[in-house]
Amino acid sequence: MKLLDPPKNDYTDYYDIARFGLAWKINVVLMGVLFLISLFFYFNQKTVFLQYFAGCFITLTGIIYLVVTKRFIVVSYFMLAFSLLLQAVSFLLVKNVPHIIEPLWLIIITIFAYFNLGRKAGNFTLVISIALISIYYLFFLDVNELILSDPAKFSNVGIILEFSLCMFIIGYIISQFIKTTTNAEHRSRVANKELNEQYQLIQLQNEEKTVLIKEIHHRVKNNLQVIISLLRLQSSEIESEDTKIQFNDAINRIMAMSLIHQKIYQEKYLSQIETSDYFKTLINDLYQSLYLTKSVKIFVNSELERVGLKTIVPLALLVSELVSNTLKHAFEKEGEIHLSFSAENSGYFTLEYRDDGKWKNPGEVSSFGLQLIDMLIEQLEGTYIKTSDETGTTYRISIVNLDV
Repeated sequence: MKLLDPPKNDYTDYYDIARFGLAWKINVVLMGVLFLISLFFYFNQKTVFLQYFAGCFITLTGIIYLVVTKRFIVVSYFMLAFSLLLQAVSFLLVKNVPHIIEPLWLIIITIFAYFNLGRKAGNFTLVISIALISIYYLFFLDVNELILSDPAKFSNVGIILEFSLCMFIIGYIISQFIKTTTNAEHRSRVANKELNEQYQLIQLQNEEKTVLIKEIHHRVKNNLQVIISLLRLQSSEIESEDTKIQFNDAINRIMAMSLIHQKIYQEKYLSQIETSDYFKTLINDLYQSLYLTKSVKIFVNSELERVGLKTIVPLALLVSELVSNTLKHAFEKEGEIHLSFSAENSGYFTLEYRDDGKWKNPGEVSSFGLQLIDMLIEQLEGTYIKTSDETGTTYRISIVNLDV
């Protein structure tokens, strides 16, 4: 039985392993049986002997090729081509022989082609087999009618042996197909069960990680709120108005970062933040923190539904700085702030910030604030154009390489 065990190969797909094994076993079985049958006919009918000996030589060639190359496709095509050729020669050229078993061989060849080489090769073999049988019965059947009327005793024995061999091979190929299909279905069920278990485990782990990450963001937000509260307490003891302003600016910047963590905690997607809602909340919080009596309308329009965490922090600080400067220095009694995000080419988007205030004393804006704006735009790998006239101030900022 070890002779039927295929040599080691590097196939990993289960069906390829099964096809390689079938090609090996069919070659080994056929070589042994065809050799014995060829010996039988050697002493009785030389014409039939040559046919079976040629088949024995073909299978031996296939075995050698499988041992050397470990590739079954070439061997399968080789066996298919020469088997069809042998059957054609037997049907059309060998006379005075009862061609009873050849249709069974064609059935075997067709089943083998479907199993080892696929549907196209199987369909081709099926058409060739039908053509051979049709040609034989239409044009060559009368040549063999005499031998059928009085067959020799040895011919009957040979037909029985060959018929038995054909039925054995048909049964063997079908059993291999059923075995392969059954094993594949079993492996598929086992693999699906394992995948389902892994999926459930991953889902559970993701839920746990999501809860943990949300809790972390919640704690960070709380810690930043504590820092904001401490700074506000500290600023209440400061007498210098300039220092108080600097403290309030620092508080507003921390508040912008705290709001990020608050939004992440509330968001369904932890890796991104919904831009329109975030910046509306940020600007409103800034407006309220400054305790202004001015009436300011805020308009936020965004073509970007979400912005990644890597981008949102410098972007939020940038908007916070622009809005703070506008609220403190641009409006007397009322005004409007327009903030819009528009998508440009791949990897680009434009932030346009516009107010309708009149900056009577631009020099009041701290140099640190202006430096911070330049630094944040540089961090966002962006460029900007600033225009300022009687109708207001506009920043048009082009930003690249963002995780949006």
